Amino acid sequence: MNLVRQYLRDTLWVALGYLVLMTGALAAAVFYWPDFRDNMPAIFKLIPFDALRDLIAGIDEFGYWAYFAIQQYFKGCSLFGLAAAALFGSGLVAREADQKTAEFLLSRPVSRRRVLLTRFAVAAVLVVAPVFLSSLAGMAMSPLIGEHLALTPVLLGACYLSLFLLMQLAFCTWLSAGFEHQLKAGIILIGLMLLQFALYLVKGLGDYTLFALVDVNRLAGMTTGQFPWPEAASFAGAGLLFLLLALRRFERRDF
Repeated sequence: MNLVRQYLRDTLWVALGYLVLMTGALAAAVFYWPDFRDNMPAIFKLIPFDALRDLIAGIDEFGYWAYFAIQQYFKGCSLFGLAAAALFGSGLVAREADQKTAEFLLSRPVSRRRVLLTRFAVAAVLVVAPVFLSSLAGMAMSPLIGEHLALTPVLLGACYLSLFLLMQLAFCTWLSAGFEHQLKAGIILIGLMLLQFALYLVKGLGDYTLFALVDVNRLAGMTTGQFPWPEAASFAGAGLLFLLLALRRFERRDF
């Protein structure tokens, strides 16, 4: 419990800010929906990239659910969720090396494995909980604009993107376990994801990026209970692999 309290003391306010940003951005998007719906043909003509036109086409086909999914899961999680995963994961180990406090942390009568797993578990909750809470808040706001969302697709979307973000958190933790500067791992993660998004916008390359796995083509079917199990399993498997690599690196590291 001491490990949990110590980590929460350093990160809780950041997590609350992340929740406020996720919820606020989604609220703005929800209340913008009537204007977006009425002006969709004009908006479609202004979009320069085929990949983004496909997102608009998905909204035209699947309606409010596709709009909600794009705003919350594709955009919100890819922006605020990515930043949270980078921030929490980057300092998980490297912060101790950066601030010269590793000796104090490791002097406790607990194994390195327990230290890392405890910190990772807390960070995972802080990254994932706002995804669910803001999604449920968005669902509750929808009737105010005359729209209704079922609970099942909202929860399925939150679960799917949570696995996506946990994979990124585990990757960042693996990097953090070998770095001296507490922000370096997060900067690398954000840089790689920005590159992925840039490639997503390129016709012919977008289908081979991570963002293609979380766009409207994967999210639309959740309204009928369809869940992209292969992609979700890939996120979970990659996340577990990166976490195991992080444990190995941390246990062997000489601070």
